[in-house]
Amino acid sequence: MDSYDWFVENYQRPLLILTIGMLLYNIPVLIYKLQLTFQAVLYLLFCHDKSWKKPQDPASFFSPVLSSGGDVGRKTIYFVRHGESTWNDTFNKGNHRSALVFVIGFIPGLIKAVMYEMYLLIGGKMDR
Repeated sequence: MDSYDWFVENYQRPLLILTIGMLLYNIPVLIYKLQLTFQAVLYLLFCHDKSWKKPQDPASFFSPVLSSGGDVGRKTIYFVRHGESTWNDTFNKGNHRSALVFVIGFIPGLIKAVMYEMYLLIGGKMDR
């Protein structure tokens, strides 16, 4: 009997019971994650984001306002950017890496992202 068989034989059932217990202890998080998954699947199946109308040229509606000489107000806009998430790092190629590096790192990145999501789920962490 090799070490893998020994490990599976002796620790599979206790680890499964512990995982189920942690999920039941964190049932609100489990329900929340299941709702998010259900919404995501429904959106994936029924969304119409695959095609959209080309937006109107901004010059067509700003030209009359700007040429009339009217007073144009000034507003300050603050842009807040979030950090790079695990999913973005996994699924977006980005400019910082070549296609070859992206393809080579995709499967390990996918495994890392799924394991992190499992950690959040089992640990009862909510990422709202």
